[in-house]
Amino acid sequence: MKEARGGEEVEQFIADLRARGRSEHTERAYSQGLAHFTAWLASNGLDFDEVRKSHITTYIAAFASEPKAGATASGTEPRGPRTVNHRLSVLSSFFAFLIERDLERGEGPWRGRPNPVPQQRKGGRVVLVGGRDAPARGPRAELRRAVPAELPKTIEPELAEQMIGAARSARDKAILALLLGAGQRIGDWPDERRRNGVLGMRVEDLDAKAGLVTVRLKGSRREHRVPTSADFWPLWRRYLREERPADALTEAAWVGFRRGAGRPLRYTAFERALRTLAEEAGADVHAHMFRHTLAEILVSGSGLAVAQRQLGHRHVSSTTAYAHADQAAMVEAIAAAEEHLRAGSSPQGSPGTYAFPYDAETLACLEALAGARRSDFDEL
Repeated sequence: MKEARGGEEVEQFIADLRARGRSEHTERAYSQGLAHFTAWLASNGLDFDEVRKSHITTYIAAFASEPKAGATASGTEPRGPRTVNHRLSVLSSFFAFLIERDLERGEGPWRGRPNPVPQQRKGGRVVLVGGRDAPARGPRAELRRAVPAELPKTIEPELAEQMIGAARSARDKAILALLLGAGQRIGDWPDERRRNGVLGMRVEDLDAKAGLVTVRLKGSRREHRVPTSADFWPLWRRYLREERPADALTEAAWVGFRRGAGRPLRYTAFERALRTLAEEAGADVHAHMFRHTLAEILVSGSGLAVAQRQLGHRHVSSTTAYAHADQAAMVEAIAAAEEHLRAGSSPQGSPGTYAFPYDAETLACLEALAGARRSDFDEL
């Protein structure tokens, strides 16, 4: 089997991701994806410099048909659309890096060449797919799979409280209470520069007097200051008093125990503890479900505007994913629509435009969202 060259290019690309502040999770996922692609190239007698669009098409077809990995996989189920789309994002980003590198150098095999990975287009211009969290705007690129719309997975409040009570340390109890009470992402602390989310908080980011916490949002260095529930603060004070060393050498709010003693708590260590709690409770729970749960409560109880601010969403369209109507409300809405039809009137343009009695701020957000969608439609 031919050994495909390109290890140096992959290392340069991963180093570039690190310099751009991408998380260790992203680095690992991209490294694994490119290692798989490199092995496929070698098995087909190809080098990176020889890759064309036809090779990407063949590779993605083979990749999509392979059984997905993981303990819960049946061994025969093919990879899902999100996994396939993520691999396309990895390859698109990698080749975009090679093209930009050679353009800056003024020489190299990728100078002046098009990206071999089919990319999304909007309004006639190419939109690079730069990562797993990049929004899918405009028509899908031809190799990208359609992802079924799924409701965000939440955790029953009773189960969340049960897991908080069962956590083995004040630290873990406090983190779970903060995830549920503030609705922020779990994040990680790979280093000071790339820290984000709850695990990326410093001690000074928790203001018990004001009842506010400050987190750094994912994918940026923008800080986000929000309130959290009152039941978090006693757990935080207990953790500081009983478990966090007073002379800790790190600014990180959450520190590890045992092998990680005195160092920032990493996502992998917290995730193992959460998985153990979930198994003991007989449930399938991950950290992001706590965020989804608070999001749904906020949207239904306080409206989209409040939920958007608390969650740190840049666009209200992200928050609308949590706007679900119960069956009784849907029945009432259909009955109201039927009355309008029988009366020969239309609710369009009247105060009854929406079937539910949203507050003024939420109505403003919905109107802005509707206007944005109309603008997108006009561009087509």
